[in-house]
Amino acid sequence: MQAPAEVPSHTLPSFTAYLAKVFHFRQGLSSLSDARQKPEISPQAVFQTVLHGFMFRTRSFKQMEADLAQPEFQRHIGAPRSFQDDTLRYSLSGFALGPLEEMLVDANRRLKRNKAFDPGRVRGRIVAALDGIEVLSSYSRCCESCLERHVTCLDGHGQPVERIQYYHRAVGCQIVSSPVKPLLAIEWLRPGEGEDTTAFRLLRRLPELYGSRFFDILLLDSLYAQAPTLKLANEIGWDLVITLKQENRDLYQDALGLFSARKPDFSFTHQGDGQSREVQLWEQCGLPFSSRHQQPVRVIRSDEAVTENHCRRGQIEPETILHRWVWFDTLDAHVFAAKEVWQMGHWRWKQENNGWNDLTQNWALKHGFLHACKHRPKTAAEPVLQPGDEASGARDKPEPIGQIPERNDKTPHPIQNREPVSNQGLRAVTLILCLAFLYCSAFALLHSKLVRRYRLSLREVGRQLYRSLWRLHPPIRAPG
Repeated sequence: MQAPAEVPSHTLPSFTAYLAKVFHFRQGLSSLSDARQKPEISPQAVFQTVLHGFMFRTRSFKQMEADLAQPEFQRHIGAPRSFQDDTLRYSLSGFALGPLEEMLVDANRRLKRNKAFDPGRVRGRIVAALDGIEVLSSYSRCCESCLERHVTCLDGHGQPVERIQYYHRAVGCQIVSSPVKPLLAIEWLRPGEGEDTTAFRLLRRLPELYGSRFFDILLLDSLYAQAPTLKLANEIGWDLVITLKQENRDLYQDALGLFSARKPDFSFTHQGDGQSREVQLWEQCGLPFSSRHQQPVRVIRSDEAVTENHCRRGQIEPETILHRWVWFDTLDAHVFAAKEVWQMGHWRWKQENNGWNDLTQNWALKHGFLHACKHRPKTAAEPVLQPGDEASGARDKPEPIGQIPERNDKTPHPIQNREPVSNQGLRAVTLILCLAFLYCSAFALLHSKLVRRYRLSLREVGRQLYRSLWRLHPPIRAPG
């Protein structure tokens, strides 16, 4: 009996060749830097260790340290020797964020240039979604960038006590209309500001990073149903589809008052994702957004009966749940039908499922890498000028060659003034995670024939790349 043929597998060299050919990966590596002085382990080696660790679905720096014992992996990332997780933490806590963000922007631009975003366009438009997520929280560990809130919990005796909880929250923008759904940028909440303020800052940065027409339609939650959002979108040139949940709004009450007096405009059945949806749509155009901002918008209401099978006591039983959704949009009603807006409104959940939820469940987004890391590189503080130094030009006066500069007891020594750099570890690790998510998704969904033939998941692709790490062979050298 003939043994079954072995299923072909992805290899790390083929993945590296794809990154070099499509994304010019080596060119981006040359710009990486951190705050260390003359390190033995380069920032490029640290970056590639964490990047490959995320692609291998490694959930901790300790496991990455164990993989670094493989000599061929050291050669693959350009490290002269193995190193411990302390080196990763020390380097990443002072990592330069600018080059990492430039690599992410350049990779997204190359994807669009290679028409990776064309499948899934709605009337030729690319759709993006923006939403926030809480990355981590702690009652004990905190850093200078932590947000604070008071949480009531029970103590050991069952009595309610109020404690301070420290947490980090971020806002991200993601392409949701294409098979590859990369994150475009991430902005972190600062102490004392709300999520909407951070979102406006991110929306203003996106045209600077990508240009105003990188995507065309933006999906937003009800938190951003504000006049400044509509003004900013008009200024940049985006169309909006926003969930409407505030029942006390005049727009909400006016629209539902009109809908209650007539039958639905459209009715259809949608099958997908193991569900059956009986959908009824109402549509009303030309309603003013608010009394102070009279921009006309279209409001769409959707009443849905969602039927899904559940297994209870060994038997399959269908269960039907009723949902009501309300959206308003700034799209041209003559071009975009109500059903297309309904579809895009539900696409915002793709950012939850294929974005934040996927990164949390499968990519260790909420692991809490490098939160409140105190072991950080140090940098020299600005020297303290004595009275009259600036006026006399003492700062610009060079010391005579060969002489030791005189110092009095009040002059601070440069070594004594060295302070730890600001902790950038969590932001750096998150940007590397976004790059790993982009590279792995593009390789699997746009390049790999094995994914299409054998219907492999991204997790399985990562496992195959990890297994191929242990099959790497050292290069054969010619005899001297």
